[in-house]
Amino acid sequence: MAGLAQLEEQAVERLTLRLVEDAYYDLAAVVQAAKPQAAAALLAVMEQRVTDVLTLLCRTRSEGERSEVIALAVGERIAEIMDQAHGRPSHVRAA
Repeated sequence: MAGLAQLEEQAVERLTLRLVEDAYYDLAAVVQAAKPQAAAALLAVMEQRVTDVLTLLCRTRSEGERSEVIALAVGERIAEIMDQAHGRPSHVRAA
């Protein structure tokens, strides 16, 4: 991000995550209310995409030596978001 200091870049990342998270919650609620079967299918596709991306990250070590640790942390965070959006009890323990 051109012209931003490190703290500003971190703020951009936090706010981006928050907005995407809120949009996912809203989308899930609308689809679940209108078409529960479509919501289940959409969730399955999204979960598979997350799994595929994180598996690739581990395999290629694209985030460096600690790619597996990073992938696990990302997976846990996304699982929390998806569980909450779809009304499932979260299976991830808070730190």
